[in-house]
Formats: sequence, C-alpha cells, structure tokens
Amino acid sequence: MRPKLTIWLFAVAGALALTQAAHAQGYLCEESFKLDDATMQSYRFGPPIPPPAPVAVAQPDPDPIKLRLLKYAAVAVKHRLNGLASYYSTSLDGTLTANGERYHNKTMSAAHLTLPLGSWVEITSRATGKKLRLRVNDRGPYVNKFVIDLSQAAARYLGVDVAEDRSVLIRIIGLPGEDPLPEDAIDGPKSTIIEETAALTPTGQ
Repeated sequence: MRPKLTIWLFAVAGALALTQAAHAQGYLCEESFKLDDATMQSYRFGPPIPPPAPVAVAQPDPDPIKLRLLKYAAVAVKHRLNGLASYYSTSLDGTLTANGERYHNKTMSAAHLTLPLGSWVEITSRATGKKLRLRVNDRGPYVNKFVIDLSQAAARYLGVDVAEDRSVLIRIIGLPGEDPLPEDAIDGPKSTIIEETAALTPTGQ
C-alpha cells in the first residue's frame, strides 16, 4: 500500500509544479511584458506624420512699366541712338514721309534709318539740355555722321539748329501702336525744378 501512496504523492507534486510553471496575469497587473523594438516603434514615436503642405505665396503681378523698359532696352541695343542730329530742308515741306504721312516744317517729327516707323523717342540735346518727345515717321538721314533727322520745329525747340554741338541722346519710350511712357516712369517724379519739355502731337493729328 505504501508504494501506491508514494506514487500518488509524486503525481500531485508534479501537477503542482506544472501549475506554477503556467504563468497567469497577476491580480494587480503588476507584471511587465517585454516587447521587441519593432513592436514598440509605433508606440514610441507614433504613426508617421506627413510634412505640412507648402503654403502658396502669391506672386505680385509684374510691373508693366518695368516690362516695357526692359523691352525697349532690348530693342535699343540693335539701333544707333546717340550721335549728331540734322534737320529737314525747307524745300521738303509737304512731301510724303516713309509711312505715308505728310511732312510739315512746323510739326514735331523725325526720321531714323532703322527704328520701327511709329516709334516714340525722347531726344535730349547735349548742348542745351532740352528734351523732346516725338514720333519717328520717316527714314533718314542718309549722311553717315548724323543719327537722326529732325523736323525744323523740333530742331528749333532743341536748339540744334544753331548750337555748335548737335549731339543728341535718343531713348525709346514707345513702339508702334503704343502710347509713350509717362515722363515720371523714366525720370522719376518731377522735382521742384520744372523741366521744359514740349507737348507733342504726331504728324497728321
């Protein structure tokens, strides 16, 4: 009878050992669980957050005056614009110009060999400092030392008809079909010293 009791005691002891080996959750959940890094990654840093969308910055509209000045500068380098000025002979009064208009000695107009007909230019006399804004409506002059041919009225206003120095500076201020740029767009606002500038009307208008 004793051997059976001994076997039974061993069986109960083995069952108790297996019961202790099975690990159950504690009453107060005080046990800690070890998780691998791959599992903990999402908890440590949270889900990946996409970068914020770029904020669209409204670009200011380009200044139309500056765009025109850049365009005129590109045209100017292709033409001869500085040099000596000549003026029309009195005998040419009433003759046709290259664009079909009539030339008159008393109107403000000019001839240039290469500028597009209908271009507006601002002419400044080196000798007198006077400025004149007029439209090119003819071809000429055909003497190489001269860069522009002025109507008699324009030459008289600038003083190149009597000045020893007939040098002029020419600046494009409008291409065919455009109104000339306002003066303050080129030279800035007028100061207290008022510049003497002619108010011009194209030939035939």
